[in-house]
Amino acid sequence: MYFLPAEQLRLYRNFKSIEVNDFHGLIRYYEQNEDGIRALDFDEYLDCTLTYANALFEAGDYGKHLVMCDHLLELVIMQNVDHWGGEDLYHRLLFKKSASLYYLQEYGKSERILREIIKIYPHDHLAALYLNKALQLQKPRWLFRARAATVAFALLAVLVIALEILAVPQFFPRLLQPMQYAHNLLIGLSLASLSLGEAGHALRCWLKTRRLVREARSRKVSSNKFQVENFK
Repeated sequence: MYFLPAEQLRLYRNFKSIEVNDFHGLIRYYEQNEDGIRALDFDEYLDCTLTYANALFEAGDYGKHLVMCDHLLELVIMQNVDHWGGEDLYHRLLFKKSASLYYLQEYGKSERILREIIKIYPHDHLAALYLNKALQLQKPRWLFRARAATVAFALLAVLVIALEILAVPQFFPRLLQPMQYAHNLLIGLSLASLSLGEAGHALRCWLKTRRLVREARSRKVSSNKFQVENFK
């Protein structure tokens, strides 16, 4: 569909007149006038589409946001757009894509993108933070076993306490003190299984993230030194 220059100007002007924090208004206008926006000059189209994608993210429509991220990543690579509004556009889009996957609870996919971001941008502290969170939310099998042990020890403690109250004082009074020791031990084991399992998983994730960041920074320094030596 052909749009006259005056119509294109009106579309762009009306879109830019919407408050940047009116996310639903931006989404509604873009989707109602998508054909016209696609007919705009490249810079104007990119400006509108980036704003629309950001509005989708802020409005919590992460599924649509992922679709737009893929489209925009392809676009900026094909058009060789490095920076936009003073930002590294490729970096920004990759991070927002990983964040949408994170909020959609697709932690494995989010983790893979965050790893790539850290390899390219090793000083991105926010990417490292999200990676650590994504790793923590992917529970390994051994952690589920630790949780099962927690429940088992707790149930055994309840059983021992029930026997301690209902049967031992009447029929086996000499076993009262050993039973008290037993239920205290079982409660302790239950708490230990829970706390050590969760703490161990958190520490393991933190160490993984820290190691990846350290390796990425080391490679970056080596690469910079290599470039300087070649320049000389």
